[in-house]
Amino acid sequence: MVLNYEDLEKRFDCACNDAVSDLTLQYKSTYETGGPGKLAAFLELIQMQFDQVESVFIRDNELHVDVEALRRIKAIAKTYAKKCLDSYSKVTTG
Repeated sequence: MVLNYEDLEKRFDCACNDAVSDLTLQYKSTYETGGPGKLAAFLELIQMQFDQVESVFIRDNELHVDVEALRRIKAIAKTYAKKCLDSYSKVTTG
């Protein structure tokens, strides 16, 4: 079976956007007023959230044997996680 990598990337992009939305809600409800300690915990949560989204997507789409699909999914997850970490890390200076 030949995978449509563009479709796969679009679907994973949607999963990552859902994760960003979920993280934003969690930040506003739990972490926003918690000071530096809470922010550090939230930054760890970001990485765990994207690791989980990646793992579930790979499992649900049976991608564990497709090296190219894994490479693409991992690259997208890394990009989203980095953007979130960069964005929320700036909160400490604001």
